[in-house]
Amino acid sequence: RWLREAELKHGRVCMLATVGWISTDLGMRVSDSSAFQVSTIDAHLSMVKFGSMPQMLVWLGLAELFGFMAMIRMYQGKTDRAPGDFGLRALYPKDEAGQYQMQLKELRNGRLAMLAYGGIVTAAVLTGKPWPFFAVVESRATTAGDRSTFCGGLQKAQVRSSAVAAQAMERSASMPFLPKPEGLKGLVGEEVGFDPLAFAETFDARWLREAELKHGRVCMVAAVGFVAQQFLTFPGFTPTANANEAIYSANPAGWAALIFLAGFIESTSYGGKLTMLDMFEGKRDPGNFEFGSGFLKGKSDKEVYDMKLKELSNGRLAMMAI
Repeated sequence: RWLREAELKHGRVCMLATVGWISTDLGMRVSDSSAFQVSTIDAHLSMVKFGSMPQMLVWLGLAELFGFMAMIRMYQGKTDRAPGDFGLRALYPKDEAGQYQMQLKELRNGRLAMLAYGGIVTAAVLTGKPWPFFAVVESRATTAGDRSTFCGGLQKAQVRSSAVAAQAMERSASMPFLPKPEGLKGLVGEEVGFDPLAFAETFDARWLREAELKHGRVCMVAAVGFVAQQFLTFPGFTPTANANEAIYSANPAGWAALIFLAGFIESTSYGGKLTMLDMFEGKRDPGNFEFGSGFLKGKSDKEVYDMKLKELSNGRLAMMAI
């Protein structure tokens, strides 16, 4: 029981510490005071300098005292307290099976957090970078006075070489915990850097963008049609108030015409080149079928880029909307 109590305490502390470390590295601060404008690695020394550490030790010691008293009563059989139970019942299940599952999740997440926090501290000290530590560090010999102050080593003035203080990878603007995707270079919207599954590193990014634009355009038309079909009906089709049922009320001839038209457009747009290996042999931009390009004449490069970005953004929104 004493071992489980210690394990749960360390796990809970490490879960909070892991979240706190990442939040601090992402720029979150509890105050605008200069005392808090330090890196995560330097936070320990800053707390000692500004007197925060003694206060934390006092409050933690008080909490430990009450916890120790609860443990003594548990060992003496005076209470039915379980290891790690401090009476906090917020979001705690009422049934016994749910309580067991909650306790098991806490135990596993705590163990994972203890490993994670050890790795975070090690990576931060070795790279000198904030989370997620995307940096390359060359190996070097370490002397007695050349250790991190965070780990309690001796301090001495030193200048890190440029090889050791390696520059971290450029981060994605949309997902700052990932590096900026290299496969999106040259495409509209590359500054957002959204490619968490690295599709652009595996497939031709132009082919992916072509598919994205096509689906986006179809969905923009479909989103409008989903609403408009309640008031407008093509000749030969049965009016249907519920757009979800329109697919069942369409006659076979209408379906055949729609499939034929879509197939004809797909087969003739590229001159028979339908794969990512040959459909971009020329200098054609993804999604450019010379349809409506006249609206871009006379516009500056920035205006054209903004127009393409709006189409891309609206297409993504339409895909989610439909």
